[in-house]
Amino acid sequence: MACLVIPDGCLGLPTIAALEQGIPVIAVRENKNVMQNDLSRLPWAENQFYIAENYLEAAGIMNAMRCGVSVESVRRPILRTKVLPETTEAIDEPMTVDAIG
Repeated sequence: MACLVIPDGCLGLPTIAALEQGIPVIAVRENKNVMQNDLSRLPWAENQFYIAENYLEAAGIMNAMRCGVSVESVRRPILRTKVLPETTEAIDEPMTVDAIG
């Protein structure tokens, strides 16, 4: 999975291109620069823009995305889990397991 890692506040052609093409962007707060743009105000799609405190956290976000783990599921505060009631529908056909041998 491709993503763009940038200093926080840095707005340039790569950031605009990633926004338009749906590429995830990770802004790193630790990397100070002279640009002071509020990137969170751009029209990002859901789960397209992340803010990391440092490059180590940015690497963790990239690894989670690559493994298919929702970044929100490993960030504090962890949201409550919704537990659905157990279904009582009967299975039409019984399941069988073939032994390997």
